[in-house]
Amino acid sequence: MFSLPYSAGRALARPEVPMVVDIPAYETFIPAALRARLLADAEPVAAVPGLSVAKGLRARFPHIESDEALALVCEVYWATKDALSAVLDTRISDRRFFDAVTLGLVTENAERPYDSAAYATAIGALDAQGRVVVGPLPRVGQPSLKVAVPTFMQGEQVTLFGPPDTPRMSINAMNAFHRARPDEPPIVAALAEASGQVPRWGADDEDSKTPIMENFLKACENLIGCFDGTIDFHDSARGRSYRLADTRRALPIKRVPGLALPDGSHLLHGQPLPLHLFDLVMHVWHNRTRPEALVIYFPKLENEEEAAYLRTLIETTEALVAARDSAYVVGSVRVLVVFENPRAIFRIQEVAAALGPHFLGGSLGWHDFLASTARLFRHDPRYRIPVKADPNIVINNIRESHRILVRDLQDLGALKLGGMYGVLPDDSVPGSFEVSMVGFIRDVVTQLRRGLDGFWIAHPDFVRLAIALVEAWRRHERDPQDPSLQALVAALVPDPVELKPLWAFVVGDDVPGLATDDPRYLRGVLAADVDTSPVIANDDPEEVRYNVFQALQYLADWLTGNGCVALPATLKNIRGEHIFVRIMDDLATTERSRWELWAEIHHGRVSVETFERILAEEIAFLKGGTDHSEKARRGQARRPQIRWEGAAAHWYPVAAALLRSLVLSAEPPEFVTESSLVFTFPCVRAAADPMSAARALGWRG
Repeated sequence: MFSLPYSAGRALARPEVPMVVDIPAYETFIPAALRARLLADAEPVAAVPGLSVAKGLRARFPHIESDEALALVCEVYWATKDALSAVLDTRISDRRFFDAVTLGLVTENAERPYDSAAYATAIGALDAQGRVVVGPLPRVGQPSLKVAVPTFMQGEQVTLFGPPDTPRMSINAMNAFHRARPDEPPIVAALAEASGQVPRWGADDEDSKTPIMENFLKACENLIGCFDGTIDFHDSARGRSYRLADTRRALPIKRVPGLALPDGSHLLHGQPLPLHLFDLVMHVWHNRTRPEALVIYFPKLENEEEAAYLRTLIETTEALVAARDSAYVVGSVRVLVVFENPRAIFRIQEVAAALGPHFLGGSLGWHDFLASTARLFRHDPRYRIPVKADPNIVINNIRESHRILVRDLQDLGALKLGGMYGVLPDDSVPGSFEVSMVGFIRDVVTQLRRGLDGFWIAHPDFVRLAIALVEAWRRHERDPQDPSLQALVAALVPDPVELKPLWAFVVGDDVPGLATDDPRYLRGVLAADVDTSPVIANDDPEEVRYNVFQALQYLADWLTGNGCVALPATLKNIRGEHIFVRIMDDLATTERSRWELWAEIHHGRVSVETFERILAEEIAFLKGGTDHSEKARRGQARRPQIRWEGAAAHWYPVAAALLRSLVLSAEPPEFVTESSLVFTFPCVRAAADPMSAARALGWRG
């Protein structure tokens, strides 16, 4: 039996559900009745007193869920739980403070133009302890932290993002450099080969996958195989075998879940363990001999206080790993922070300082950035989130935050990455590849022009294109007369009508931004200065319909067990034609859709009746009925991706109930997963009526 602190090691004669929870913020995700059921269904771990694990997991994953690994997780939890609980409680009180200040400014702002310097917000307001809850802090002198980038992380940061929970997807991600499209222009191969670069793979255990514990354990298993080179897979249905390439393999960088999500499959004395802690500690333990495996993406950190907790978690984990394995090199865990929160973007150097030697750099995930900003400003009736249908959000609305990211990380010598380009071509549609390439080139050039080291992409097909584009851009930076960039752009977008304005964009200047001393600057950083979208109004019925259509399909797919799906959409080409493409949606894109819908309904710009009518029409359309959209009336057919059939048909009623609750509740949950996590557990998933089962266990959706 492994030695644990006395409080962890006391034996339980029978499973009991504690009256007081260690981390109160987790109660909204896993209410008491659900905790009791999960504990009753779990199996005790004899070697780790007080720990119960969901039935069957240890039998299916004996190497991952070993006694020693589980004891390590529990010991880390006991050492860090109070610090985690404190920062999550502070999050809640900070939300209340910002909401109260925002509500207090509504009358004061009523006669002020939204785009005026006089328009007041809660940015910079001090709470009762004198803390700036949202906004920059005064800085004196230069930062003392200097980041040492390991050799294996140096170079361009072209990063494919996707889940690692199946061997086939993992191998495809690892081999992405070698995946050439059938129509790949020769210049792509020449530039990609000459670059000498290998892609990164954001092996995503967060927004790209439904948080079902079996997915996390499969991901852990697959990543071990990716790092040690042993992973392979035979697809008997397709008669095809998959193995790792011998050269230019991608470098996996695991993204763990954020602080807010509990793990209901591992209960210590009836307490759900933090999911990020379980995932991080398991990954470090099983990959402790491979420093290149110990770079971690960490999402949704909000400020330096939360970063200090993360440092405590990392250093506790490393100390306990070293105590078990003297060969482990303490300090190997390095963190790439996803600065996707309106609080974090103002505190980049403070977050870096709090993480100290573990900090490696950061990226800007803009879907979550916009969604969390919308939540922050939810009580401001004049706030509008940039519409989802706007193809120029990164160019026009993320410029100030990009510049802060580059400025603050450059001072430290840290890695600085942009965000996701999620538009994919529909290869069955003429012109789809070209219109998606126009957006891709504009997006990538914008991020490189702003000084970023790389960016994220949503599909392996884009990896070689991205590496070639970065190589051509670097040549153009060194010598504007080098022909590579122009030749590549022309090869990817051969239509001269499309090419002319695109090339003018590529060699032109960035869009102008606000001066840092402009009174509107801080709102501009958060893209919280948009009055009316130039694309479509937030309350336009077609924008409402688009958000409902996409969110319904995503939630249904999430509930079936997938976390990312390429949903159909259209983009206008230069001739004004609507061309079918696919847009990779994950939980972040659905978060921004539901907050946009919530704000329009809550502030009276869209009636509940209009929302309910559109929701009913979209449900009928997904079932195979009439398309009531304006696009259909103009002869532009829409294509459902997640059809109302098979497993999705079982989950669509739940998806509709979730969406209705998320956008109509006066006090909506902070995260979609607060309402949806209950549907990831076997006791609910196996029920004939999942909603009734969930309600019986305390779900209030």
